[in-house]
This record gives sequence, structure tokens and C-alpha cells, in this order.
Amino acid sequence: MRIAVITSGVHHQAGPAKVTAALVESLCEDHEVSVFSHSIEGIDLSKIKHYKVPAITRPNFLAYLTFLVSSTIILAALSCLRKISFDIIHSAGCCCAFSTNVITSHFCEKEGLRLERSNIIEMPHKSMRQKLKALDHSIYRRLAAFVEGVIIGRDSPKALIVVSKSMKREFIRHYGNAAKNIIVIPNGVDTLRFHPTNRLLYRDQVRQEHGVSRSELLLMFAGGDWERKGVLHIMEALSVVQRPDVKLLICGSGDEKFYGQLAELKRVRDRIIFVPQSSNLWKYYAASDIFVLPTVYEPFGLVIVEAMASGLPVITSRVAGAADIIIDGVNGLLIRAPSDVNDLAAKIELLLSNAKLRKTMGERARKTAEKFSWDQVAQKTLEVYNTILNRPYLERPRLSVPERLPRDIHRTRHRRKP
Repeated sequence: MRIAVITSGVHHQAGPAKVTAALVESLCEDHEVSVFSHSIEGIDLSKIKHYKVPAITRPNFLAYLTFLVSSTIILAALSCLRKISFDIIHSAGCCCAFSTNVITSHFCEKEGLRLERSNIIEMPHKSMRQKLKALDHSIYRRLAAFVEGVIIGRDSPKALIVVSKSMKREFIRHYGNAAKNIIVIPNGVDTLRFHPTNRLLYRDQVRQEHGVSRSELLLMFAGGDWERKGVLHIMEALSVVQRPDVKLLICGSGDEKFYGQLAELKRVRDRIIFVPQSSNLWKYYAASDIFVLPTVYEPFGLVIVEAMASGLPVITSRVAGAADIIIDGVNGLLIRAPSDVNDLAAKIELLLSNAKLRKTMGERARKTAEKFSWDQVAQKTLEVYNTILNRPYLERPRLSVPERLPRDIHRTRHRRKP
């Protein structure tokens, strides 16, 4: 099968780019895969073809807009050249206006816009830098929601894949019948890389690097977009948990200065360790005792299943997409609402005070995570492809790629990063 994948970025760090990287690596073993993206890292491009899509990287709304326009123009232009035809054109999100067969959405932009308009998710606006960042984010969200509505918000023969049942409900709520045939394929996890045995290799090393003793208990949060994912709520819960032997590890990119000041106000700054965005998260899971993600809105939450695969007990919100795979009190704990700080603090205390429960819950979490491999994600995605190809009434887009591209479209090759 000849498959074209359209996405702004592909790498193994986090988010949709990480999901796309895992899918591409699985698909290219048995199929011809071409990737149209602005950036790509950590992929063996001797196994695929990569076509670089020009786009700027900042600010976010212009990054999205320029990739949308560039990818649409390039694919529309190439559709006139008929030397190599693609059977499937699959976009990761609404990042291309050219007619595609399959769209995998990792975020319901209209739901995100609703939460932000109602101030359920609110970005800080104190400094000029924060105001500019909030403005950029606001423009991006409105633009992305508009494009999503144009591409998805009408009856279409496209296959729309989402990553959780809760996300499917959101699309149906916002788009009605246009979203009735949505397919749910949960994200996977590398169960070899994220494994409980990593504790033997990395636990002491990471703790020593960050000044955490063996006897101290370590909570962990991972992710960006801290306003949406509930960093403030963890800090508030930490202030309720009056135990000096408990520390919090915050991994990911965010406004460290602003949240550091909030931590000072809540008198927990000395118990919080900020770690910049890391591509070696499995080491930090190995060093931690409990994973906490009190997210306000999370279509899936890849870090949740990674923590579970690492053998950690997880505390998260019921609204998280990955909460679909958690049985409250069995293989994880679910809080009633992200803002219910007392409930969050009580569940943290429950696990902190019971080492046997942490161990049992972590073992059950690992068994659950083992059911979600990237090979299974690829297999389910291929089933969607075959369904599309077998539709007799569907006029599939015929995109052809020339043997030699025009000068303004660059095919790039990279070596796999160690």
C-alpha cells in the first residue's frame, strides 16, 4: 500500500508528533510511506520518503497557517503529476485542506475554544510576554477551530479517527451527524522502553541529579500547556499534603518563572523540581513513585499510559481520554474534578501512606498498558485504510508524486539519531 502522511512535525518527544512517528515506523515495515512535514527527527528515512513542507515556526498561529497553506498548495500541485499514486492520504489533524482519505484528530479544537471562552482554561496575563503568548494562543485556537469546522463539520466520505471515547462524544456534540461515523483508536505505548525494570537502571541516578534522597517520595507531572493540564491544582494539593518528605517533579515546557512564584506563595517551592522538556521521560518515571495529571481537558494523555507502562500508580481526571482504560481504585485513581484540590490531596495521601497499594496498583497499571502497543495502533489504522479502499462509491483523491520534485519542494534524508 502506498501511504502519504501529512503532519507538521515528526519526532519521539511528545504529543501528536510522537504518535505519528510511532505510526510511521510501524507502517513502513510493510508499506511504502511518504511523509510530508516541516520537520522530522529520529526516523530512519532510508525506509520512507520525506518531503519537506516550508513553514515558519513562530508564532504558533502563523506556524499553523503557513503549514496549512504550504501543504495544501504542494499536494494540490502534485496531484496533477501522475507517476506514483497514493492509495491513502492520511493527515494528522486538520493541517491540510487538500482532499484526504483519513484524518486522525488528537484535539477537538472547538471544545478547546469553548473551554477557553468560558474561562475554564485561562492563561496568565500579567506580564507583556504572557499577554503576547495568550494573544498568539487565542488567534491560533480560533483559526484551528474554524479550519476544523470547515474540514470536519459537514458530511464527508473521509474517515475520522480520534484517540478516545470522550473525544468522540465531543465531536458529536459540536458537529452532530458529520461526526457520527468517527472511529476510536487509542494511542499506544512502547512497553519495552517504558518498563518497571528501568527503576534498577535510572532511579538512583535521576534522584541524585535533582537532590532527591532514596527515602523521599516523589510525585511526577509531565507535559506542556500547564494551564490546561492542571499544574496549579497539583501545587495547591501539595500545599495541603503537609509532608516535607514529599517532592513534586514537573517535567515539560511551561512558564517556570510564573509557576515558581505561585509555588512561593503557596510555600511549596522548596518541594518542587522543574525539569525542562526531556526526550528521556522513561528515566523520570523510573525515579518517581506516583504520577499525577489533574488535567482540565485531555483528549488522551500519552503520558498517562507511559506512566502506567512504567509501573506507576496514576492519579488523573475523569475528563482525560486515557481515563477510559482506568478502573478507579484498581489500576489507578480518578478525581471528581481537576479543581477539587481536597479530593486530589486525599488520593495523593492515600497512595503516599500505603506502599503496598502503590505497588499493587502499579502492577495492575502495567498489565493494562501492555494491551496498547503501537503495532496494534498500526493494525487498526490499516483496517480503516482497507475499509476506505473497499468503498465502491468513494472517489478517492488521486495524488501523484513526480520522480523529480520542483526546486521549491525538497526531499530530505536524515540519519537516525542515537
